[in-house]
Amino acid sequence: MKNNNSIYKKLQGVSVGIMTACLALTACDKEKEFTPAMHEAKLINSITFDVSPTLPLAIDMDSTIVYKIEAPDELEDRTILWRSTDEAVARVSQDGTITGVAEGTAVISATPTIGFGAEATVTVNVVSQIIKAESVTLVNPREGEVIYETDRLQFEAQLSPTDHTYSYLTWGSSDESVATVSKDGLATCLKAGTTTITAYTHDHSGVVGSYELTVVEYIPVENVEISPYTDPVCISMGKINLDVTYTPANATLGSVTWTSSNESVATVDLGVVTPVGFGMTEITATCMETGVTASTVITVVNGWWIWSPENSFCGPQTQNSWNLSILNSEMGDGYCRIYFPATASGKKWRQDIKIQCSNSAMFRAHRDYPVFVVKNTIPKGGDNTWDVRDSGNPHSKDTSNSYDLSDGTRLIYMDLTEKFASSTFVDAEGFHDFNLFQIKVADIPYANVDPNAAWYDVYWIRTFKTVAEAISFAEAEIVARK
Repeated sequence: MKNNNSIYKKLQGVSVGIMTACLALTACDKEKEFTPAMHEAKLINSITFDVSPTLPLAIDMDSTIVYKIEAPDELEDRTILWRSTDEAVARVSQDGTITGVAEGTAVISATPTIGFGAEATVTVNVVSQIIKAESVTLVNPREGEVIYETDRLQFEAQLSPTDHTYSYLTWGSSDESVATVSKDGLATCLKAGTTTITAYTHDHSGVVGSYELTVVEYIPVENVEISPYTDPVCISMGKINLDVTYTPANATLGSVTWTSSNESVATVDLGVVTPVGFGMTEITATCMETGVTASTVITVVNGWWIWSPENSFCGPQTQNSWNLSILNSEMGDGYCRIYFPATASGKKWRQDIKIQCSNSAMFRAHRDYPVFVVKNTIPKGGDNTWDVRDSGNPHSKDTSNSYDLSDGTRLIYMDLTEKFASSTFVDAEGFHDFNLFQIKVADIPYANVDPNAAWYDVYWIRTFKTVAEAISFAEAEIVARK
């Protein structure tokens, strides 16, 4: 017979145990309620390699990866684990040094030792031989310009030889308070001063490119004034410089924005106007700091053409640019000197003036300016002709049409007034396109040329409204020089 008292005691023990467990659980819950949460584990946030995505490496060649770790300040263990996907191609030590073993490709990775989280990789291409760089030249895209402390410059690195294996560079600045430079060669200017921008290769060549960068203080323009430009402009003049006054005088010109109200007529950059079409446009300068503005009106005249020192004896810088087609010529101070051949042929001299365009139209002539005039010192006595062409169709005149000027030079001219009066010669707006201009300077008697000065000078070629206007212009020019 069982002892009831014993059973009771056992039951009593079980009850106490259950109660104790419950109390313990309650205590745990209370502890959870009042105990602060445990700190989360701190991990490496990122790993960055300072290397190109693909790393060329020769067999038995070492390359140590430069890397950067970003992690919380309180993280003590910043050890990373290095691995290679194919150690038969490339091995990597735990300091990030990669060694080429055999030709092929392997991926090198770096991860935290915990085994997960941040990761960085680089593809290693092991080749039989590395062609090292012999020189690195740093190119400033704004060479010759003033660089200000607010500017950014994208440097270009030119490596030779052209078949070098490894193009990745590490960039640096000798004074980062003046300018910093990114890993891609973008320099950010910070203050006035001088710093040396450098770039070196990672092919063990030891070659370093450098560029001394001077940064100028940025002083914003507070006020700007433009002298009115009332003279007519022609497209062939090329660029014209406006007369601009800045306050303060030493201000940074880049702090002024320039606009043209009609860029089909003329464009503008830092006060330099380039005519591109006919008509009127307003050129405006605005101070970025104060909002003060100034403006002037530019008028580009229909059909006016100039070939002279004003445009350096060059054509407009367009796709149809044109040039003097004479091998034996040189540019002097205000003139173009054209030499005759070393010996005369048949006791006569010849050397043509020829200007042509290889594409379409050299210039568009307008009926308002039908007279073509050359100021020159071509010796007299020759059988010379004037020739302008359009698509092979010549419009010629004997150069006996001439006028002797008071300084001993002369004008020779061709008047196309009658042709321009024809509706079949001009378009609806009165224009006619030419692609060749020449004077055939031929058959000048031997005696009319000094063998010791066998040349003639061309001072300008211009179009005028009338012959009388041309003569008046030339004589006024002579008086002005006196």
